Amino acid sequence: MSHRNSPTDLQGGEWKAILASILLAKTAVATFSIAPFLVGGYIDHLQFSVAQAGRLLSVEIFALAFSNAAAFFWIHKVSCRVWAQRLLLLVVACNIFCVFAPSYDSLLLLRLAIGSLEGALLALGFGLLGKTRKPNRNFGMYFAVSLTVGAINVRVLPLFLEAAGVTGLFVNLSLYGVLALAGSFWVQQQSIGGSDTSTADRSAQTGRFAIAAVPLLFLIIANYVYFVGQGGVWSFLERLGIQQGIDLTGIASALSLSLIAGVAGGATAGWLDLKLGRVWPLIAAMAFALISIGVLFQFPGSMTFTLAACLFNYGNNLGHPYVLGFAAEIDSSSRLTVLSGALHTAGQATGPLIAGLIVTANDYSNVLWLGCAAFAATLLLFLPVMAAMRKQR
Repeated sequence: MSHRNSPTDLQGGEWKAILASILLAKTAVATFSIAPFLVGGYIDHLQFSVAQAGRLLSVEIFALAFSNAAAFFWIHKVSCRVWAQRLLLLVVACNIFCVFAPSYDSLLLLRLAIGSLEGALLALGFGLLGKTRKPNRNFGMYFAVSLTVGAINVRVLPLFLEAAGVTGLFVNLSLYGVLALAGSFWVQQQSIGGSDTSTADRSAQTGRFAIAAVPLLFLIIANYVYFVGQGGVWSFLERLGIQQGIDLTGIASALSLSLIAGVAGGATAGWLDLKLGRVWPLIAAMAFALISIGVLFQFPGSMTFTLAACLFNYGNNLGHPYVLGFAAEIDSSSRLTVLSGALHTAGQATGPLIAGLIVTANDYSNVLWLGCAAFAATLLLFLPVMAAMRKQR
């Protein structure tokens, strides 16, 4: 679809607008990439229980999911640059306030507020990327940049922890906001609705979904369940490494490499596209996730932990585009795709919440069982969806 009238094209600075949008979206999801260290920091440095640590992370991600969904109603009406800067300033301020939170309840409220701000930022960043001339390419750039920056950050994160404990983590998250604030001056001033839309044709297609109600319901549930497993296991990988006797530096190296493997997973999905359809890559992604959990169960050690973490993130980022692809094919108006994004975030919030409740003493094996159950259930839920899609062809 043509975007010749795009404001960024007319100004000749589309690359700057793309970079600014990527910075907004990355700031919004920065908590995800350091989630294992946040959970560990809450437990080791603030002396919170495992359940409390899981609840702190879950509340923030739940707020992000709801705020992201609610942005649908206002994002086309506000000045993009003004609101981006307001949101970023508040994110930075709230993360600094977390350093001085006097109690668990006050910290919980602050993380809830930050999650709400992050959800709005994510909607703004994605909305702006969707307005660009080549949105598919630019979303791919976002995932590549996000994971690469996350990998580098995770590698140096122990320095922040050793220097200042959890305070260092809050400062680390604030730095994302400061960097995005510098790039926010490249964000367009008018609202998203005030420029040529990339989804105009699709939004006009408000007909029925391409499959029946029952498989559609299974697809919606699968979008949620998949990320319950992903969020639960990823958030407690640091604790699983500690349980295996791996030091913090070794864990940081493993998780950093796993994020690079995630870049490779996303690149593989982009290269494959639909060469093998959506079914086989999705099955392969689930297989990688299940194999990684099996490695963590059966083969403790630094090298095998690194291998498992890499397989886990490779599989997740290979499967993510195909999970979204089902929604995009079923509903050309993008309504289902928007809902899927909110469900993914909600699943990533639910995962650590459940994981924190099922951990017994210092044994984190139940977190792995949660991942097994979620990934296996996702495959089963997709079976009627696959069958319904074949009937439509």
